Amino acid sequence: MPKTARYFKDAEFRRCVPSCSIEDMQQHTLNRFDKAREYAGVPFIFTSAFRSREWELAKGRTGDGSHTTGEAGDIRTPDLYTRYRVLYGLIKAGFTRIGIADTYIHADDCPRKAKEVVWLYK
Repeated sequence: MPKTARYFKDAEFRRCVPSCSIEDMQQHTLNRFDKAREYAGVPFIFTSAFRSREWELAKGRTGDGSHTTGEAGDIRTPDLYTRYRVLYGLIKAGFTRIGIADTYIHADDCPRKAKEVVWLYK
């Protein structure tokens, strides 16, 4: 069955780095991102979503992160207002694994990972 999302189209995932498809994402993650987007009241622009194990390994990572299972996304936050709204929406939608960087926020809902953590990227 094709993956669906209220606020996100396949073209948005194709613009991610690396390029991916809405079909690479888990439906439960898309549903939660839809809720978060609704609560936030601002557009969510994904800079990264699904990333293959090979991509992750080539970048020197472990290759078993939440991006590799389609359960994570990085959302562009170009200003403080957008950052606040995105963070608010993610928390209200139930995301409990959130990483905050200068220009994006990472969120994932991978059930095999630790719960209720927030980290800063430096």
